[in-house]
Amino acid sequence: MFTRIKPTTDSQLSNDDVANLIVDDAITKLSQLTDLTKEQAFTLLVNHIKSQVSIEESQKLTTPVLEANESQFISSLFN
Repeated sequence: MFTRIKPTTDSQLSNDDVANLIVDDAITKLSQLTDLTKEQAFTLLVNHIKSQVSIEESQKLTTPVLEANESQFISSLFN
């Protein structure tokens, strides 16, 4: 008799679990490609992410929220 097996693993994975699987796979592949240990590959990824975040943070600080003409338009609405 045929009994249908419902795959529960895919439906039970949360976003955190999926993210952890992706990061673990990235670390494993990076260590294989570069002959680094998993700890060294993890450190390399962390440093890369930190540098990307700091670049994005500095861009947020230097980019004005409103352009000059938008700011003038908004102030003209209230004057």
